[in-house]
Amino acid sequence: MFRGRMDLLGWKDAPRDSLAQWDELARFAEAARRDGLTHTVVCGMGGSSLAPQVLAASFGQARLSVLDSTDPAAVLAVARAPEFDRTLFVISSKSGSTVETLSFYRYLATRAEPRRFVAITDLGSPLEALARARGFRAVFPHPPDVGGRYAALTVVGMLPAALAGIDGRVLLERALAVDPEAARALGARIAAAALAGRDKLGLRPPAAVARLADWIEQLVAESTGKGGRGVIPVVDDPVGAQYPDCQVVTDVPPEPLALGAACVSWEYATWELCVRLGVNAFDQPDVEQAKALARAELEGAQRGGVGAQHAAPLPTLTPEVLRRSARPGDYLAILAYLAPTPDVTAKLQAVRAAWGRALGCATTFGFGPRYLHSTGQLHKGGPNTGLFLVVTADDAEDAEIPETGFTFGRLKRAQARGDIRALLARGRRVAHVHLRRAEELTQLAALRPA
Repeated sequence: MFRGRMDLLGWKDAPRDSLAQWDELARFAEAARRDGLTHTVVCGMGGSSLAPQVLAASFGQARLSVLDSTDPAAVLAVARAPEFDRTLFVISSKSGSTVETLSFYRYLATRAEPRRFVAITDLGSPLEALARARGFRAVFPHPPDVGGRYAALTVVGMLPAALAGIDGRVLLERALAVDPEAARALGARIAAAALAGRDKLGLRPPAAVARLADWIEQLVAESTGKGGRGVIPVVDDPVGAQYPDCQVVTDVPPEPLALGAACVSWEYATWELCVRLGVNAFDQPDVEQAKALARAELEGAQRGGVGAQHAAPLPTLTPEVLRRSARPGDYLAILAYLAPTPDVTAKLQAVRAAWGRALGCATTFGFGPRYLHSTGQLHKGGPNTGLFLVVTADDAEDAEIPETGFTFGRLKRAQARGDIRALLARGRRVAHVHLRRAEELTQLAALRPA
């Protein structure tokens, strides 16, 4: 039925393989702590960063954090953190060529010595070559038969867990106890509801493990959203309404040490869901287009000698026209290329709530470019039921990316424009709002009549 990448089933054995590796990871973590490296920042995108982010939030581990934003403010916040000189940086990219991840490394490498960097990547990748040439503290191989979004219980998630002092052994042992058939039955139920018209999936885990929903969002969206089919995950819904096209999942164990079992269960469930929808769970054919268009934006700006912020406007809709284009069964996706701070998140949630009530439909929200590695595949390859509101703003401060000839601000703008172009090429309904300051977000919540 499917072609290509159907052999990426190593995630089934990840708990057992990682248990065998756990002592090695724990020893590495202890040695780093003895050397005074008491904090960890994982630099990655999508599958490389979401599992560590979930672990940090669920276990309340302030000494483990993630950098997955090209917004200059996010990068500068890491470089200016009081614990910077005590931080170990995990540069995580399966392909070893992820532009955001390599940009983070290039910026941080001018401020920290090579022994404060660790790489997780495929053997033979550009990142492995870079890490060995520059004397990284260590290089950990990414399992070749595990795709990025299925890698939570590999070294991708377990090395950060060890560095944060989380009991990965118990977490992995509980994961081994999962019943695959029961997990696949969950996927079958979600598929049956989706095929009956309820293709929105409300994810509402218990508060203690609330951020698990972010990881499930990527797993479901990127695995199912292709060929005009897909299930739309809805996370942190600010309205809480029960829409007729939405199914809700709340049955998730509340204990952080059960996260491993939850990940395995959702991996089996998503695999079964994709089989029943008739899509390949392990590819992401539409992700590359936005990346290629972003590269073209950067190259065009460099050739012309101007920043991407001065490029010609794209043929997007106004917010009012976007709202008027809504149809039954649609969903709203707010895509914000802004600093991922709690204050900005709260403002965007207020905008999301206002639009959700006005449209009477499910809503989603993602920071760019993070969402490109999470829900971006669904936006372009899934059903044409999305209303896309892209929000950008001027940067108060920018930062050069060494060895590239461009800044984080220019990279972020190129990524926003690249994704808009990719969405328009797929006939999606897109509005773009550019603000002078992120504080102006409140204006988007003051809706005029459609």
